[in-house]
Amino acid sequence: MRHPAATIKLSRRTFIRLSTQLSVGALLVSPLRCLASSIPAHHPLSFYHTHTGESLQINFDLKRCCVENVKNLNHFMRDFRTGDIHPIDNRLINMLCHLQMTSNSSGTFELISGYRSPATNMKLRQTSNGVAKKSLHMQGRAIDIRLTDVRTDKLRSIACSLKQGGVGFYPKSDFIHLDTGHIRAW
Repeated sequence: MRHPAATIKLSRRTFIRLSTQLSVGALLVSPLRCLASSIPAHHPLSFYHTHTGESLQINFDLKRCCVENVKNLNHFMRDFRTGDIHPIDNRLINMLCHLQMTSNSSGTFELISGYRSPATNMKLRQTSNGVAKKSLHMQGRAIDIRLTDVRTDKLRSIACSLKQGGVGFYPKSDFIHLDTGHIRAW
C-alpha cells in the first residue's frame, strides 16, 4: 500500500513557482550568512577613569554576558565618591561598542561618571543645575564619556544617529552623556 504523502501531484505552474521561490531563498541565505558573520562576536574596549586614574581593558561579548567582564565593569564604573557598586546596564556597553565601531575608533573611552549613588546625586544637584533629580546614573543606565580619537561633537552626532537612548552634549566640559532611556538629545 502506498503512503498518501508519497504521491505528490504538482501542476507545471505550481512546480515552476515553488522552484523559483526555492532558488530565490537559496540566493538570499548566502548574503545573510555573510552579513551575520561580519558582525564581530567580541569587541575590545579600553577605558580610563578620569577621577581615579584606573584603566580597564575588556573583550566585550556582544552576544552574551561574560560574568568576569560584568564584574569588572561594575567595579570600574562604581560611584568613585562613595565606592558604591551597582550593576551597569548591558545595553549601555553595547551602545559603546556600536559607537566605537560606527566611528571607526580604536581609542580609549574616558569615563567621567558612571554609576552615582542617590547620596552623590543629591550632593551634585546642590552644586549644579545640570543634574537630574531622577538621573539614570543612579540606576546604572547612564555614563558620561569622551573617546580619545574622536572629537566630542562628532561622537555626539554618531551617538544620536544610533537612536539607542538619550544623548547629551556638554561642549564646555568636553564630554557626552549616554543613557538607555528614551531616545532624546540635548
